[in-house]
Amino acid sequence: MKHFQSEKYNIAWFKLAECVARGEKERAMGVYRLLSHSLEDQALAAQLKGDLLLCFNDDSAVEKYCEAADIYKKSNKAIEAIAVYEHLIFLDPVNETYLLELVNLYKEIGIACNMVDHVKTIIDEGKFDLSIQLIDKLSSIIISSEEMRVREYLIFALLKQKEVPKAIVTDQIKKVVELLISAEDESLLQRFLSEVKAVNRAYYDEICAYIQDK
Repeated sequence: MKHFQSEKYNIAWFKLAECVARGEKERAMGVYRLLSHSLEDQALAAQLKGDLLLCFNDDSAVEKYCEAADIYKKSNKAIEAIAVYEHLIFLDPVNETYLLELVNLYKEIGIACNMVDHVKTIIDEGKFDLSIQLIDKLSSIIISSEEMRVREYLIFALLKQKEVPKAIVTDQIKKVVELLISAEDESLLQRFLSEVKAVNRAYYDEICAYIQDK
């Protein structure tokens, strides 16, 4: 009997794949509804439905992915929730909600993985307030050299802007200087100062004065 049930189960999955390949959305969703009753993991069922909807370019796939991620979080399955949010960010790279959820989950497990690259994408999009928020959250789980690298990336993006408040740029430059001083590498500090000087002499002079006063 168990063998018979297993065989029916495998046939159902085969039919589902066949429907997707043929672009038969309604049939595929019908087969999915039958299969979902045998899936005890509700998060996995929601994720699978999201995958199916995405195959048919249905925007409601995002809702199912968010549902799956929420169930994973409530079940203390951070790794699984991270995987779903990474997929959501692949679909929508600058979505603030997904990015904040993801960085909080990474903090929960104590690693950062792709977050630095995600932040650089946000910087390139000119979302500076969000990028600063994310970097500050990441500072406790990424190594100082990575924090230095992404803050430098942010600084030179900010220096290209004309209407960014001076206090924001100065604060980020000071944070990089502090990281460089802590690294005790004079050559890295001089390299950073030279790059700032080449772009904006006023900030260079201000930071040199800041270093001398320390």
